[in-house]
Amino acid sequence: MGKMVHVDDISLKKQLIIYILAVIILSFICTTVVITVNLILMSRGIILRADYYESKVPFIEKYIENTGDKLLNKGFKTELEKIIPVQGIEYQVLNYKGEMIYGNYKTDIVDLPFKSIDKRDKIVVGYFNAEVIEFIPISKNGLAVGMVLLRYHIKPSARNPKYNFLVQYLEQIVIISPFVFIILFTIIFVSKFNKKLSGPLNELLEGANKIKNRNLEFKISYKSNNELGKLCSAFEDMRNELKVTLENQWKLEQDRRYMLEAIAHDLRTPLTIIKGHIEGILYSNKFDEDKFIRYLNLIDKNVDRIIKLIEKMDRIVKLEQQDFKLEFEKCDIVKFLNEKSSDFDRICSLKKINFIMKKDEKLADKFIISTDINALSQILDNIISNSLRYTPINGEIILKVNIEKNVLCFLIDDTGCGFSSRDIKNMFKRFYQGDESRSKLKGHYGLGLYIVKTLVEKLGGSITAGNNEMGGARVKFSIPIQ
Repeated sequence: MGKMVHVDDISLKKQLIIYILAVIILSFICTTVVITVNLILMSRGIILRADYYESKVPFIEKYIENTGDKLLNKGFKTELEKIIPVQGIEYQVLNYKGEMIYGNYKTDIVDLPFKSIDKRDKIVVGYFNAEVIEFIPISKNGLAVGMVLLRYHIKPSARNPKYNFLVQYLEQIVIISPFVFIILFTIIFVSKFNKKLSGPLNELLEGANKIKNRNLEFKISYKSNNELGKLCSAFEDMRNELKVTLENQWKLEQDRRYMLEAIAHDLRTPLTIIKGHIEGILYSNKFDEDKFIRYLNLIDKNVDRIIKLIEKMDRIVKLEQQDFKLEFEKCDIVKFLNEKSSDFDRICSLKKINFIMKKDEKLADKFIISTDINALSQILDNIISNSLRYTPINGEIILKVNIEKNVLCFLIDDTGCGFSSRDIKNMFKRFYQGDESRSKLKGHYGLGLYIVKTLVEKLGGSITAGNNEMGGARVKFSIPIQ
């Protein structure tokens, strides 16, 4: 025998289809029952069909035609009411002047829109439970001498008139019963479906709130093979991963402290040099101007080194703050690039390095974008300064700027020694210290590239790095055009 499948293990889509089919089938069955009961009651004469009294009119009309002017005699009322089923048909007998002689319908004929007393006429008012008034002439020797007015409704009725209130809307009930049952069963199954959904969803919401409050010591208990079960399982996996991540973050914080200790060591080196040269000046027995100037230059160089390191660390702290926001504004990127090109060309020429900028044809004229121009400037400054550090005399630094769809792409190549495989893997980490082959100065110059990566991502872009065909370094980043 096949293994029984619990309904909760069926996919939500299939469950929904099952519920829809159940609503349709049950509604069809209940509607069929209502119609069948109605037909049985009609076949047994307990309920009279809607056109029951209308079907009696031809027989009454034939009787009026055969009886003629005898009907104008009040004494004939009893005989006429044997023919007319007065429990469902009201009537009036009128003379040729339109005056009522007798009958159980009290409305004055002048209030009715009939055409003529000598013509057969019929008035129908409404659609459901329609009211019908028929005018049947009474003739003598071919001349109209009066009229019989019949009034009835086309609607189901009970054989016993006192039960009419129970069946007067039976036709409408039969018509709307499928919709009533559909609505009823839809409410029932939606409620049932909602209960199945609300349990795991409430668990997920409660879990999300616990995570929000930094509480990861809980478990999602809902188990199923459907989509909700998979979602709960994925949520539980996420909770476990998040717990592991937080533990790793704690470890990273420890690593960060170790890195700060390393940076402190980097600060200690130039400070020791500064202190040694100051002592050399202070405790020198005689004044040597050349030595004094040389010492001051070394002190100045190491002070600059300290300042740059502190500035980078300060920048990182600000970038990592949650409330840090860039200031986007409209600017002419062409004008900005031309100004930066002039600055870079001047700096490179001082070191006898050739700087080249190549722009997209679309950037020949004014081109307005929305960005944080200061952040973009700092990104380019850091990358170009890094290239300057490792590009030899008579080398080249090339900046290419292109537009690809709605993205502004920057490509910076140099003819230096390039990145090592270790550099490529780690260069964007906070405290990475590069390989000696590309590091003329010791220290965590990786801070600069970490700042670059963070700023690019804040601008909504991405950055990659590697080596170009010439063996030098290549840095490529792009930002969206807004």
